[in-house]
Amino acid sequence: MSLKNDFQFSAIRLKFFDCILIMTLKTFFFPVSLPLLCMASALSSVANVKETHKLIEEWVQTELLISEESSLWKSEKASLLDLEDALSREILELDKGLAAFESEESSLQDERAKLAERKNAAEESTRALSEGLQRLDAEIETIFKILPAPLKERLSPFREKLRDRGKENKLPLRKRLDLTVSLLQAIHIFNRTVTLERLEFTLDDNKSREFIVLYFGLGVAYFVNESATDAGYGQPTKDGWKWIRMDELGSEISTGVDMMNNRSLPRFLELPVPMPERIGQ
Repeated sequence: MSLKNDFQFSAIRLKFFDCILIMTLKTFFFPVSLPLLCMASALSSVANVKETHKLIEEWVQTELLISEESSLWKSEKASLLDLEDALSREILELDKGLAAFESEESSLQDERAKLAERKNAAEESTRALSEGLQRLDAEIETIFKILPAPLKERLSPFREKLRDRGKENKLPLRKRLDLTVSLLQAIHIFNRTVTLERLEFTLDDNKSREFIVLYFGLGVAYFVNESATDAGYGQPTKDGWKWIRMDELGSEISTGVDMMNNRSLPRFLELPVPMPERIGQ
């Protein structure tokens, strides 16, 4: 307001000097019109002062408005810069996360492909194993026909588990494999050893008697009674073991029995070995 007052005072003072100048001139040239001229000059000065005052007020308001708008813009600009910085950091983090996700997704795809390959390989192995077990099952069925009665009796419970088709789907593949391996291992051990068994069967006289039997694996067996009067040999056929009487072998077979029971010194036995029959599949 001090600026306005000074400006108004200067304007009035200027008009005042103008009035004095005009009055001086009029004194020399127009003494009659002097009062009228001074009045007109004063009125003109007042109008100019009001107009100037109005212009100053408008200018001040404009400056204040500009200052307010400038301050508001600076504040909004700072907020926008902070927001831009935050968004830039967020975009950077998102880009890093996206890159990590793409890398992880690529790794997951590789792992998924490897798992699919392993799954296919496992399914192929399972299929091949199942087919192999089916072939072994048919071979075991044939082998069971030539097994000695004592061994067959011991292995029958395990064989029945594999033979029971109604429970085949309930029996896991691993369990079937274990049973098959156990059966084959028991048969293999028997086939590689000399085994002493007691067995009851009939000869050509259709009279059932108990004999002591020496099994030399699954190839041949020799039997004798306690008194060594009845003796002979046997060999496997497709219908089971066939027993042939040969009483003259009684003494030699009895010696073999004594050696198995540690009642005689070991020596070679002189026993006939029959030609094995070919057992059809």
